[in-house]
Amino acid sequence: MKNLPLCIAAGFTLWLTAACQSNPTTEHAAAPMAPAATAPTATLPAPLPLAAVDLKPGVAEQTPREGYLQVVSVRALKAEPMQLRLPALWQSDPDRADGQKVAPGYRISYEAVLQWIPQGFGRQKVPASLPLYSPNGRDTLASFRVGGLNLNVPGRERYTVTPIEPRKPLTVRGTLYAFTGQNEQQQPALVVYPYRGRTGGFDDSFKKVLLPISQ
Repeated sequence: MKNLPLCIAAGFTLWLTAACQSNPTTEHAAAPMAPAATAPTATLPAPLPLAAVDLKPGVAEQTPREGYLQVVSVRALKAEPMQLRLPALWQSDPDRADGQKVAPGYRISYEAVLQWIPQGFGRQKVPASLPLYSPNGRDTLASFRVGGLNLNVPGRERYTVTPIEPRKPLTVRGTLYAFTGQNEQQQPALVVYPYRGRTGGFDDSFKKVLLPISQ
């Protein structure tokens, strides 16, 4: 690298540092729209008390699977009952014999405290901060990400970019989509939309993260 012009070498170093945390994929290049469905005649689920569900495991599904962005705490702000489009692979789920492509659920706005735990830097110096990309719209299935390529398209910015420092908690806001369902004990629970399964393997697409609803 010492034979490269200084500006090129510096740029390469910055990209390499950011890449330690992020592995760009098509998921980030074009985040799909949210599963909110228009079904005015469909029955909506009952209002969800904000304190009835621990959203922390659900928000964790919106963070990178490598685990370098940890969820410290989550506070629900608003839960909107609605009909949601099922993920394609869930539409043929044997547990849903009705063949429906939509199901009742909620769009949940929340405030979360996240913490970046640097990984993969080896002998490189950990930067004082990296950009945290937070989805800025409620109608998107985009997830959180640290560093890497700029995810925003000029004029169509879908992410809020905020510097995040190593091991320093940062408060952000987001939106979580979840369907109504039951756990193995036939108790009420929310089924989190498979955010990671959209770009993961076959097994990830069928993985269901359940959030028990307290009575």
